[in-house]
Amino acid sequence: MNNRRLLEVSEYVCLGLSISGTILATVTQQVVYAVIPLNLSMAFNLVNRHKFNYSQSQLQLQIDQLQTNLQNITEEFYQITKTMNTSNQRLEQIAAWRQQLSQIIDQTIETTINDRLGEIETYKQQISQAVDQKFQALAQKLNREFNGLNQQLRTVNNRLQELDSSLVNLNSTVEKDEYLNNISELKAELSQINQEIHFVNSRFAEVEISIKNGYQSTQQQLAELRDNQQNQTLEFTQIYQKIEVVNSRFEQIDNSTHKLQQIILEQSQEISEIKEKQKNESSKINDILDAINHRLTKLDGLTELDSLFTALIQPLQIDNKSNLLTNQITAEPSEEVGEIFTINNLDSLSDSLDESFDSLTELNTWLNPLQGANPSNLQKSDNYPEKSEIPNIIPTTSILDDKTGKLVTVGTLKGHQSKVLSVAFSPNGRFLASGSDDKIIKLWDLAKEEHLTLKGHGESSGSRGINSLAFSPDSRILASGSDDKTIKLWDVSIGIEIFTFPEQEERIYAISFNPSGKILASGSKDKTVKIWSLETGKETYSFKGHTDDVLCVAFSPDGKLLASGAGGNDKTIKILQLAENKVKTLTGHSDWFGGITSLAFSPDGKILMSGSQDNTIKLWNVETSQEITTLLGHSDTICAVAYSPNGQILASASKDKMVKLWSVANGEEISSVKCNDSVIYSIAFSPDGKMLAAGNGDTTITLFPVA
Repeated sequence: MNNRRLLEVSEYVCLGLSISGTILATVTQQVVYAVIPLNLSMAFNLVNRHKFNYSQSQLQLQIDQLQTNLQNITEEFYQITKTMNTSNQRLEQIAAWRQQLSQIIDQTIETTINDRLGEIETYKQQISQAVDQKFQALAQKLNREFNGLNQQLRTVNNRLQELDSSLVNLNSTVEKDEYLNNISELKAELSQINQEIHFVNSRFAEVEISIKNGYQSTQQQLAELRDNQQNQTLEFTQIYQKIEVVNSRFEQIDNSTHKLQQIILEQSQEISEIKEKQKNESSKINDILDAINHRLTKLDGLTELDSLFTALIQPLQIDNKSNLLTNQITAEPSEEVGEIFTINNLDSLSDSLDESFDSLTELNTWLNPLQGANPSNLQKSDNYPEKSEIPNIIPTTSILDDKTGKLVTVGTLKGHQSKVLSVAFSPNGRFLASGSDDKIIKLWDLAKEEHLTLKGHGESSGSRGINSLAFSPDSRILASGSDDKTIKLWDVSIGIEIFTFPEQEERIYAISFNPSGKILASGSKDKTVKIWSLETGKETYSFKGHTDDVLCVAFSPDGKLLASGAGGNDKTIKILQLAENKVKTLTGHSDWFGGITSLAFSPDGKILMSGSQDNTIKLWNVETSQEITTLLGHSDTICAVAYSPNGQILASASKDKMVKLWSVANGEEISSVKCNDSVIYSIAFSPDGKMLAAGNGDTTITLFPVA
């Protein structure tokens, strides 16, 4: 009985652990927390069941109860999962509403501040006008009063003078009969003078009262004006501070512009000097070519040399293929005969080489007259971008296509000191740009076998890595985004930096030009997608709909859509409809390792391709936002995807060190090649679709021919 009781208690304990694990798995989205307790419960019952004397019916009943409990737990788990998905959608909608509300609030605050400043300025002008008018009215009134008083005082003085003269006359006529009449007139005049003096005193009192009242009202108005002036002073102080910040920024821009102008002037002077040197050298070369025409007759033996080289190379190529496929195919007898024939011809080939060596040496002297020149005359200034012949173009080599079993001839570019994170072809097909973790950008001219080295990222900080490159549609400008939190623009023709956008808060992972070439989009570690104007050099739009690092951005061919993908905890693709200011969200990559690492639109803009950390590639219908198909074949994270210019082939690169080509028509894998046993971080098709470039973790760039 104790054993049975112990078994029941253990079953309840395991059931409680299973329920707790299910709840924990739902919250953390980790299924392992639910699976482990459930497996422990089942294992415990299977191990200990035979130790107790249970009847068949009791065993079956408990098994049925356990199955019922499992079904209930599974249903609850799926219901909770659905609830979590609904909650996530609502949270995304709330975040979008919050962003829109923030924009509306910012616009409202800015409009209100501008309106308030306008009202304050108008009110200030009105108060100034009213005070001026009131002071003018008071001054005019006081002037009139004082003028009236002056006139009355003049009248009184005149009357007093007349009185004095009358008194004098009175003294002279004191004994005359008219004495009494003068006395009466004098009294009348004195009474009039007293009345006028009383009137003047009353007027002075009224003027004094009006002046006191006006002074008090003026003091009140001045106090109000002082308060308003203090408030306005605070507001204007804040505005002046902002203006000072803007002015300092403008000063920095002016300084940068001045430096850029100086650099351009120096470059133009150097270019003019180089052009003069080229003219002199061209005249020398013309003379050399005239001399070469006379010496070409000595090279008749080269025809025989060429045929012998052909006879030598063909069997060596056969031997190379047989060595590469030692474990797969057996060498043919004809190849062995070809090798023996080649060895027998070595003597005759050596004789022809000896005969032609003297002619080749003399020709080399004529073709390279500058080899003996002073090296100091051939060096470029420090400010001019480094330009040299491609140092290490390895001759084409053959590697095995794991899908078809055929050999693929590839070329390799070397020049970087660290892994190559980004590659991009110019739209005119002349240049291939590469960005590396060594902070360097290489601009390869494949036709001339030359390259420019562009330096400027990360020089003032310890940050590294050119994560993304993009050419403008006219191939004149190259944009670069880096771990140093900046986006730079470079002039492709002369290889100098022409502009740096304002530094962002976090590193830049991706950039993309729109078809017009006037707008540049960027994705950053700060979880935002920003749009920049090349005409103003300023940010024009910021999208904050992602919840984790934005790893990739891409414009549609018509420029109406901007797609962005995020990694980590986001795992979604956002498609911004720029004209309507609407957002579509695409979900479908794994909930566990579904970060979006790369995006590419088809040439017609109807399909969007996405590469993910869940090792898959998905194709999406842009109009309906529905998944079309999933391409499976890689065994590790997808680092980059690309559409061929004709839209018939897809390319993908992965951390599994493979580059794969896929057919758009049927979604089948048509080629799979391993590059140098290193991770491939980026890929790009040439504009004619005949070449695919891949940036590798071993510091090289591999060039694949595309059939």
